[in-house]
Amino acid sequence: MTFLRARRTSRRDELLRAAQGARGPGNPRGSVLPVAGFVLLLGGLLFYVGSLRYSVPEAVAAVLLGALVLALVPWAVSGTGHDAERAFWVSTPRAEAAPPSALDYRLVRLRRDLRDAIERDDRTDEIYLVLRELAAERLRAHHQVDLDTEPERARQVVDPHLWRYLTTPPTDTRKRSRTSLQTAIEGIEKL
Repeated sequence: MTFLRARRTSRRDELLRAAQGARGPGNPRGSVLPVAGFVLLLGGLLFYVGSLRYSVPEAVAAVLLGALVLALVPWAVSGTGHDAERAFWVSTPRAEAAPPSALDYRLVRLRRDLRDAIERDDRTDEIYLVLRELAAERLRAHHQVDLDTEPERARQVVDPHLWRYLTTPPTDTRKRSRTSLQTAIEGIEKL
């Protein structure tokens, strides 16, 4: 007898503690009863107005099922949502200040010029000037060599394939070799 009584009181105490804990501010389980009551009230009102066109037992079953589902959603979220991170949908001002690279007109123009140099026969090679300027800038920055005034020192530093590309500018509008452009760009990256 005492064992059963002690067990009943402990179960009752557990239920009371759970009910008191459910009313805490951060616990979504505290919203079970108000949500269920709201759904029941709303279902009764909809049935009274005539929006639920079922028989009385069907309407009661539908309202009770809706109340049960909406009452269990916070419980399910609290059981599985403890690992979730808070999402911030507002971007920082620094992220908004930089335009996306797809909208940068310089990169768009560079992509177009590179495509034209490889695929078209009717356009002049605009990419050669860009690559030559980039190679000269890299030589100045990393090796303190000026490509225009010190060609012999530049030749010693630069890869032979890149040097051949830099010293033979295009004179016509024919297509450029994709591999020669790739080796020239790789040579510039090595500077």
